[in-house]
Amino acid sequence: MAAPGRPLTVDLDALSYISRLVEAFQAFDSDSDGLVTVAELRGMLASLGLDKSEAEARDMVARADVERRDGRLSVDELLDVMNAGELGLGALGELLQSALPALEAAGGALVGADELAMALGGVVGADASAEDCAAIVECMDGDGDGAITIEEFRFMADLL
Repeated sequence: MAAPGRPLTVDLDALSYISRLVEAFQAFDSDSDGLVTVAELRGMLASLGLDKSEAEARDMVARADVERRDGRLSVDELLDVMNAGELGLGALGELLQSALPALEAAGGALVGADELAMALGGVVGADASAEDCAAIVECMDGDGDGAITIEEFRFMADLL
């Protein structure tokens, strides 16, 4: 389900970008508190090929740290400062949210393309094909095993 007038591949490219940011964020959140410091932000950005000076990273944090003003960024604030919110993935986020009840009811720990397709099969208006479901899972599958945990799926659906 792409935004009206946009092919799903545009949303998948954006989903892949957001997934890479979230994965890097989680890897560099050294104390797993859901926040990154300026130093962690610099390391995270460097891992993505975006080298920033300490002053540039401090400026990014200062612009985005609107909730707590503690000099650290949450994943939501990171996505804002990286302009991920401007990608217009509301329709894809709604599609993923619509799959959650069926996925949770199924009780599985992992979500693969088949599970997502089955969950979306009962959702009115969901026009994602089996190939679309495989591509969605692939975008969110950081380790390449063909599946993500239900917690990762829920987290990404909530972010979008």
